[in-house]
Amino acid sequence: MLVAVAWLLCALLPPPATSHSAELPPVAGSIEDLWSRGEAAFKAGKMDEALRLFDAALASDERRARSWNYVGGVHFAQGDLSRALAEFRTALELDPRDVRACNNLGTVLERLGDYAGAEEAYGRAVLIDPAYPVTHRNLGILQSRRLGNPDAARRSWQRYLELAPAGAYADEVRRELAALAAAAAPPASPPPAR
Repeated sequence: MLVAVAWLLCALLPPPATSHSAELPPVAGSIEDLWSRGEAAFKAGKMDEALRLFDAALASDERRARSWNYVGGVHFAQGDLSRALAEFRTALELDPRDVRACNNLGTVLERLGDYAGAEEAYGRAVLIDPAYPVTHRNLGILQSRRLGNPDAARRSWQRYLELAPAGAYADEVRRELAALAAAAAPPASPPPAR
């Protein structure tokens, strides 16, 4: 009897919503408008609004890799690494040459402790676009802090500075390079005895 009631309820009730933000009312606009507004909300740190707008854009066009990348970014910012990982992988299935999604995949994998996977994702991003500076910064962090390879980290960070000497992470990268140089410097000699 209980099984029959459960089956009846399943048959009568609508399927659960699949949207990431099903509890919010739908939003209107063209795909480009929704995407643009979602990107602006993302950059302003309004993650719930960004997710709602990207969901609306994806409801109209699920093949837009960049939207999936942003949805992954929202989940990453909210600390939901498993969902972020899935969204970045979806973006890459749709556009295997999306350097940002590939870089973001590496960041999530690194955060999850999959350093080999992160190195592979960053390496793939560098192959896709060797001039995308953020990947070189992230790869340097992985190489220095996780893989214990300061020489490779130095090369990655130097490449970042070649590409973006005034970039968002330039000061951080310079500090990292200075720390590597200080760690590699021989200890100072004691002053001569008198």
